[in-house]
Amino acid sequence: MLRGLYTAASGMLVQTARMDMLSNNLANVDTAGFQRQAPHIYAFPEMLISRVHNGTSVPIGRLGTGAAVNGDRSSFLPGALRSTGNPLDAALVGPGFFAVETPEGPRYTRDGRFTTNASGWLVTLDGHRVRGERGPILINGTDVVIDGTGQVLVDGRFVDKLLVVEFTDRDGLLRRGANLYEATPEAGPPFRYRDTTVVQGAVEMANVNVIREMVNLISVQRAYEANAKVVQAYDETLGKAVNEI
Repeated sequence: MLRGLYTAASGMLVQTARMDMLSNNLANVDTAGFQRQAPHIYAFPEMLISRVHNGTSVPIGRLGTGAAVNGDRSSFLPGALRSTGNPLDAALVGPGFFAVETPEGPRYTRDGRFTTNASGWLVTLDGHRVRGERGPILINGTDVVIDGTGQVLVDGRFVDKLLVVEFTDRDGLLRRGANLYEATPEAGPPFRYRDTTVVQGAVEMANVNVIREMVNLISVQRAYEANAKVVQAYDETLGKAVNEI
């Protein structure tokens, strides 16, 4: 009896984690460069149930023992492009990530909302320097052009080329907040990716489908309620067993 109670409770925990991620996806639907999150759910091993009678054991089937959430995964499907008119903004059409420098080490992002700091360095909105193929990019001028290959020209003079990198296994990228990812050894070393087009004056929006997320929210709510009813039924049965039997 307690086994079924634990199984239903684990189902409620899974649905709670799904609800949190779906809510976060909807909250970031207008966040440039945001990648949709989905929980990584795995099932506990099934158990073979047998009926024991007169010293003999007869298998009657397998019983699920619940599930759990083991982290999350990001969806790297492309989002829609939105024109901003800002010559420092850039969007990627195709695979790859912009490389940025942070105090914690190199990070990677699809968020191309860039600006310049007081010293003229090209930075993210959080102040992290954007890397070019030669290093950080210094914008020392007024007329900035970023062509489709990522080359940065300032007042007609070539400065550098935006460093666009890709990974062998994107599942090895860990979220670090502010639309930044950290590459783990599982992702493999970053390598330059030159087949992606860079669009100046635009940003890639979140790849979140509002309608799909709302449908998923309804599904999660119903699954949570179903598991809650199972827990309630077991609780009532246990109460009768204790008080009446």
